Amino acid sequence: MFISFSKQSERIVRQMDRRCVRLMKTIGLLAFAVMFVLAGCAPAESGTGPKVSTQSNEDPSLVRKKAFALVDWKRLDLQEVKVSRSQRFGSVYPAVLGTFVSEEDLALFEEAFRSAEKIEGVLDVAMPEYDLTFSSKDGETGFHLWLGQSPGRKGLYTYVEDTGTGYTISEEYADRLRQLIRSIRYGPEQAISNGDIVNLHGELSNLQKWTQFVDQVRQGNRGEAHLTTYTIEGDPIFQDLLFDGEVIQFAFDNTMDGFGTPTRSNAFCKNLEEDDQVFTLSKCDREGPAFYFSARPQ
Repeated sequence: MFISFSKQSERIVRQMDRRCVRLMKTIGLLAFAVMFVLAGCAPAESGTGPKVSTQSNEDPSLVRKKAFALVDWKRLDLQEVKVSRSQRFGSVYPAVLGTFVSEEDLALFEEAFRSAEKIEGVLDVAMPEYDLTFSSKDGETGFHLWLGQSPGRKGLYTYVEDTGTGYTISEEYADRLRQLIRSIRYGPEQAISNGDIVNLHGELSNLQKWTQFVDQVRQGNRGEAHLTTYTIEGDPIFQDLLFDGEVIQFAFDNTMDGFGTPTRSNAFCKNLEEDDQVFTLSKCDREGPAFYFSARPQ
């Protein structure tokens, strides 16, 4: 059907067209502004590993619990360094892996950390490998430490109170620290004393801690369990389970095993399954690592 417009009608239509064009331009600018703001708020991709932790852990860039003093490396009188396997951001895992007190070892830790270079910007990193406690006459200071297992790579540390700010350790010092920490011997007596659930060639210790953890999971209460199994050669293999009330973060660590892998593996799982006192994890975000634990009497 053909429709005829009067001149007045044509003017009205042209005015409406111009208003529509201006409106569309305004909408387009607003949409671009919103997209720009959202892009600026999005976290940067690190490309270096998984994002942080379980739901109970905060983003490392936000973990700044309280005001704290940086170490004055020129005045530091270091007396002891304790090393533990890190479990989460923002706190030191209390189960000590090894302790260093010799002047030579303390000098290595002090110089490696003192000479480290501050990284500009906010970190976005995978879970720490180690927690360190530096003890001096002025008190204690906690650090998270990343070294990796391959020689010739730089290390990284942060203060426990500020995991958004990192410091790069040189390749030379990272290699020496890596070798020193690898020299730690974590025997079954120490593991039992630390509260680990220990499997020493089929003999289980601290089994009541596993029963407690299973009850916490079933009741939906936060809890954690740390299992240490010893190989025939006497090397420890670690399995750590952290339950935040909804999801179990599972870490498999055989880096201290002479035949192990160079990195710790992590998975997040929904269910803890039991079949005749044999426990497994299901509904995980990845196929490996697989968890298996038998609480049956040997």
